[in-house]
Amino acid sequence: MEKLKLEFGGFSSEGVKAENQDAFAAYLPKEPDLTSKGGVAAIADGVSVCTRAKEAAITCVTNFIQDYYQTPQTWTVKHASSKVLQGLNRWCYGQHDYEHGGHSQMVTTFSSMIFKSTTGFILHSGDTRICRIQNNDFEQLTADHVSRQGRNNVLTRAVGIEAHLDVDFRTVELAKDDIFVLTSDGVHEFLNSKTLITLVTAPDTSLEQRAQNVVNAAIASGSDDNLTCLLVQVTDLPNASLDEHYRQIMHLAMPPALEVGMKLEGYRVVQTLFNGTRSSLYKVVNELDGKTYGLKTPSQHFVDDPVYLSGFLREEWIGQHIAHPNIMRIHKRPDDAKFMYHVCEYIEGQTLRQWMHDNPAPSIEQVRTIIRPLVLALRVLQRRDMVHRDVKPENVMVDSNGEVKLIDFGTVLVNALAETNSLPLEKIALGSVHYIAPEYLLTQNSDYKCDMFSVAVVVYEMLTGHLPFKTFRYQDYIPRSFDEWDYQPLQTFRGDLPQWLDLTLRKSLQPNPLFRYDAFSEFLMDLSQPNPTLVSEANKQPLIKRNPLLVYKGLCVIQLVIILYLLSLL
Repeated sequence: MEKLKLEFGGFSSEGVKAENQDAFAAYLPKEPDLTSKGGVAAIADGVSVCTRAKEAAITCVTNFIQDYYQTPQTWTVKHASSKVLQGLNRWCYGQHDYEHGGHSQMVTTFSSMIFKSTTGFILHSGDTRICRIQNNDFEQLTADHVSRQGRNNVLTRAVGIEAHLDVDFRTVELAKDDIFVLTSDGVHEFLNSKTLITLVTAPDTSLEQRAQNVVNAAIASGSDDNLTCLLVQVTDLPNASLDEHYRQIMHLAMPPALEVGMKLEGYRVVQTLFNGTRSSLYKVVNELDGKTYGLKTPSQHFVDDPVYLSGFLREEWIGQHIAHPNIMRIHKRPDDAKFMYHVCEYIEGQTLRQWMHDNPAPSIEQVRTIIRPLVLALRVLQRRDMVHRDVKPENVMVDSNGEVKLIDFGTVLVNALAETNSLPLEKIALGSVHYIAPEYLLTQNSDYKCDMFSVAVVVYEMLTGHLPFKTFRYQDYIPRSFDEWDYQPLQTFRGDLPQWLDLTLRKSLQPNPLFRYDAFSEFLMDLSQPNPTLVSEANKQPLIKRNPLLVYKGLCVIQLVIILYLLSLL
């Protein structure tokens, strides 16, 4: 089983200057960080007119790497690295010195490359450079952020110049034997690409020696600045589009159908909770510790379906990486397990679907009591760059104490895995069609607003027992545009519910996500109390739009009066 393997070699010199204000750093972690976060290389060139230029460069390269590995594994590289770099920029920007003009005294260029799976992620601001030598071809991967003023280059972007940092972000596909060349301007301003290729690809020489040879050549060519060269060579790559977690598919067997009294790797079945076409759920007791768990097994019908199997294993990965009272916990299987199954937190209670059956016309407060913790769970996923994509009453549990838990993570989108093509291609939208957000159904693109839409469908159904949109022309019909979703006012089914609640649901159920709430918190706020702006805007609309049902009833009354009048004349 191949893994990502990198070799590093770097060298830095003050050159003709009294102090070296350049810095570089590189790190290749062990598992599990190697798979989830990748390796990192970074270079920085402190701006010499600042009194703390050296400190700025060192701080940025070292703290960037340290802080990046502290971010959640579920965050994408772009999300994690941008968060860290923006934090460093705010710190550097705040280091003002009024004795030197009041500007920040910690300003530095910054260029970094993160190597994850078979993809390279580049972050860049300033005039340090990242280049690639591939099959003896030289390619500059970053653009210099400088403005030519006379004979000098003036930086237009760098860490610490402004409160917000504009960062160039791009990805490149990695190939075995690629060499990435990170240099400060003291090097690349004095050596051409042909010379760099010769020095960087020199045979029988370590990468560190090659980097030193590059710096020495630049000095010999008249460099009058600090000089740094960092080389990264890709010596091996993992199998493309396969994440380490999903390789378990190759050696875990499908368990047989279980019955009460049977055992599976130390877990004794005491009750069958659910038997479906996609999975089965059992109440089991671990005979080692006597504790009760839920044991979920995949269906034999999907033994050859890579999308289903990857989703099943992804569910385990998510359940182990998120600890939250409103999200079902999944425990680690035994290391020597031979079968594919989940050991889940056992929840004594009922699904929200069952709760809805027992409470056909709940109060608004009853609904809020369940929706608030559900939204909290979805916000946890959102902060970790995840989208559930299958929020429905069957995937929400209400336990015997009234606590709410989100379950079933087989359809969850984990952007950190998707960004390296570690997930099988999904040809159709996953989830239940009546709860799927229109944009996901139409384009298969999804974000937290998809989950917001699904939650709003659940709220509407809890209150009315009906779905908020008129059914499509026939089963399994896929609409072609947002216009085909025809919203039914809340009062159609429950005249006792207030208009402001209908306005809240109408906004959260907008087919076009651009017109929905921008945050779950806004949705919860409007679900708790009337939004004056929504109410005011609604009151300004014509009556036919505000209350079409009332207008229709009024027309019917008028028609009846006319008919009765005509009959009286006859």
